[in-house]
Order: sequence, then structure tokens, then C-alpha cells
Amino acid sequence: MDLSTPNTTGADTLVINLSQDAWQGDARFTVAIDGQQVGGESAAATAHGAGTDALTLHGDFAGGQHTLTVTFTNDAYGDAAGADRNLYVDGVALNGNAVDGSTKTLLGNGSVDIAFGAQGGDTSSAGTGGDTGGTAGGIPGNWQTVWDESFDNGPGMFSNQWGPGTDSSVPGQITVWTSADDQDSGMMTHPDGYGTPAGGWGYGLYSFTFKTEGTAGTYALTWPASNVWPGPELDVMEINDQGQPYSTIHWKGDDGSNQFQSFTMADVDPKQVHTYAMDWEQGRITLYVDGQQKWTTTEHVPNDHAHGGENTAPGIGTQTWWNGGAEGGHNFITLYDASYKVMG
Repeated sequence: MDLSTPNTTGADTLVINLSQDAWQGDARFTVAIDGQQVGGESAAATAHGAGTDALTLHGDFAGGQHTLTVTFTNDAYGDAAGADRNLYVDGVALNGNAVDGSTKTLLGNGSVDIAFGAQGGDTSSAGTGGDTGGTAGGIPGNWQTVWDESFDNGPGMFSNQWGPGTDSSVPGQITVWTSADDQDSGMMTHPDGYGTPAGGWGYGLYSFTFKTEGTAGTYALTWPASNVWPGPELDVMEINDQGQPYSTIHWKGDDGSNQFQSFTMADVDPKQVHTYAMDWEQGRITLYVDGQQKWTTTEHVPNDHAHGGENTAPGIGTQTWWNGGAEGGHNFITLYDASYKVMG
């Protein structure tokens, strides 16, 4: 449906497509151009995955790059599957041309900035031919999207499931719960060639947008594509028994044992929605949260298959063998988006 248009003058047209997860009311938001709010507060009307609402802004946007800011103002969460109010920016178009990087997810109150226009006075964006590269959530690099899974139609690419705690019933997310009897559960990609070192994906930027609840056991990772462990398991985020998030690199020792090195992220609240992004390159791994670097290392960095090592497959889950009794059915991880990008 068309939302009310807050302004009607100007040579250029900016169309913002939005949708929502409604719960106890619609998602409400404001928009601003270059820091100046346009109109008042608006409400989304269409369910995410079922269509979009179009908010049209007019203005004179020649003469360089501009910034659209969308601010989500009334987040709500009921601590149960489906009891969650969220806002989605499903894309922006300037004068009929899609703006690259304009798909955004707001899972809590806050703002996202979307650059549009171009340096040198071109008022169109980089074009409509797909992802032409650029920074990824503030992470430097000319990134090209290989795949992006938003779970609008069930588990999507994360079809490799096990255990009693998997839930893909809510469009736009998947959740893995612990069970009352502490059984392991998980959801993982199942790429071509899985079960061999050449399966899955190699060097690149792996991003996960999620939140967790409870202490110990929940994780987001990339798993050895051979499905043989010990091996190159890259844990983007785990939770210790104090409820603190950390990352871990695992590798197979010379004697065949599991070896690992961990990195803390004490200033990150895992109960809030964050985007965790792991840049795996030859000789270095760097971990970002919401675009801010948290750690980097050149030690024990595995090679991908193209460089004589093994690829990996992303997934999420709960694991209890090392922390039995700490979960009891109360812990979960909810994943809203996952993507894989390579340097262009």
C-alpha cells in the first residue's frame, strides 16, 4: 500500500519500500534526509514477505551524495516465537533506479543510514544490475554478494537441521532452542560438495544478524565442509557460562587433537540484535560487530580449499555436551539474516 507522502515538491523522487513484523501494533518509524526529518511518524502496514509499503519523498537531489535515515521507534518483544515487532527497509529507488545496499533490517529501536545519489551530480544510484560491490556494513572492501539468506520462506539455505529445537515457522527468522533434556539442535547450510573439503565456501566475509538468550551453548559458526572434526571450525560467536560472548578458532593438531584459540567480546550484549561479520582471508581473520572491529589475528588461520586447505559451511545451534545442565530449554538463538560476500 502507499503510505502518506510527507512532501510533494522537487524534481527527484525517492521511493522507500518497507514492511514489518507486527505484534501488538504496527512498526512505527521516521525518515530524514541529510539529517533533517521529513514529515512525522509513519506506520508500516504490510507483513514482511507478503509485499511492501511505499513511502514516496520528493526533492532536489542533484549535486552529490545524500543520506536517507530511517529510524525505528517502537520495538517490542514478548520473549516467544512470533511475539516480536520489527521493521524492514526492503529497498530504495531514486528516480526509478534501485539504490545499492538499501535493504536493511531494524530489529530494535535505532536508525540505519542509506547513501543515495552520486558524487559529481549524478542523481541516479549505481544502477539496477544487482550488487555492484562496496563496503559491507561499514567493513572496508569492495565486497560482492554471493548469497544472502533472509529466511522469508522457511529455513532456505539452512536446510541441514538436527535436534528437537529448530523453528522456522516465523517468516524472516529461524530460531534454535535448547530442549528441557539438553539435546543438541542446529540449522546449517548444506552446500554442493558438503562432506568434502571442496564443499561450502572459502575466503570471504561471513555475516550473521542474530540475538541470543541464556548462558552457555548457543553459537554461530562456519563448520568444516568435510564434516570431519577436529578441523577448521571458525566460531563467530559462542556464549560462556557467564553469559559473555567470545569467538574461537579451532584446528587439528599434529597429534590429531582439537586445538583452539579464543577471543573475548566482553563489551557486546548478545541479548541484543547485532550483526557479527567474520572476514576470513589468507593469513588473517578479523571479526566485526555492527561494523566495529573486535579482534584480528594472523595465528592459526586455516587455508581454504583453493589454497590447499578446506572450505566451511555456516550454521547456528545449541551445544550441550560441555555445559549440560546450564540450559534446560531456556536458551535460544534467533537468526534474521546470513550472507556471504567475496572481495571484488
